[in-house]
Amino acid sequence: MEILESGEPYTLNRLTQESGLNFRTVKKAVELLQKSQKLLRERILEVSTAEKLTIIRARERAGGLALYPEKIQQLIIRTAYYPTVSREEEILAYLFIANASDASRAVDIPEDSKLGGLLEAEHVARTPGGRYYLTSDGQTIARGALRLYPELKDVTG
Repeated sequence: MEILESGEPYTLNRLTQESGLNFRTVKKAVELLQKSQKLLRERILEVSTAEKLTIIRARERAGGLALYPEKIQQLIIRTAYYPTVSREEEILAYLFIANASDASRAVDIPEDSKLGGLLEAEHVARTPGGRYYLTSDGQTIARGALRLYPELKDVTG
């Protein structure tokens, strides 16, 4: 590992020469390092000692996004996966802001293919009179969209 710290590429033969170790030993060490690297991306290695007893355990790595505050998590998610607001999210946010949460509070909005997709996905429902409101799933998605895109609070049409 000390030899590799420079970042310079080495062949197994050159690593053998530089380290003074046997070729098979170097090859096994590199294989072990590769396997360890993969394991340690997913897990954390805990080593604890008590008197003459050493206990070694690999456990799930906690965290990921959970290590960051909620606003930072949302920023990372938004930047990496959802950089722009979709038309569907705009429609859901509009209905949520308009408090169209059941048939008695349904509102008129122009129908388009995006609204049709939301109807098909059962995120939005239509009254017999042709007005629209959010289903419970639609309300949940709208809340998430408004959390992820606070600027959706300004959606008016």
